[in-house]
Amino acid sequence: MSVRTGDRSDGTLGVLNDIANLGAYTIQICRSEKVFPKSSRWVMAKPIVDECIAALTCVRRANAVFVDTVSDFEYRRNQQVQAHSHLEALLSLIDLAYTSFGIESNRVEYWTGLVLKADDRLKNWMKSDKTRYTAKLQLG
Repeated sequence: MSVRTGDRSDGTLGVLNDIANLGAYTIQICRSEKVFPKSSRWVMAKPIVDECIAALTCVRRANAVFVDTVSDFEYRRNQQVQAHSHLEALLSLIDLAYTSFGIESNRVEYWTGLVLKADDRLKNWMKSDKTRYTAKLQLG
């Protein structure tokens, strides 16, 4: 049986798709010589890609944990928090690249939208985990 479109909800793990889309777009834009000239690409493009990949890796690590103990929950939560930190750093780097390299505002707007969407989903996932595991693991 299918669910009507209006009754569908975004799963909390939509963050996996969102962060994968963010990674693909980030690599695409950072490879472009129109956006980051070859002569100065290493200055901003590499740190931007590094933060994006770090966020993606943390999300995948967190998702790989089957929470059965308090230490499992703590590890998963730590990876989620780190992913959030990397996304915040990514926003700062995108803003710096925008002012330093004069990237078109519509590109930056779309790019930051991808970051914010992934971060919102990540926060919803963290909230869902806390609700789900507080009673199960008797967290304080």
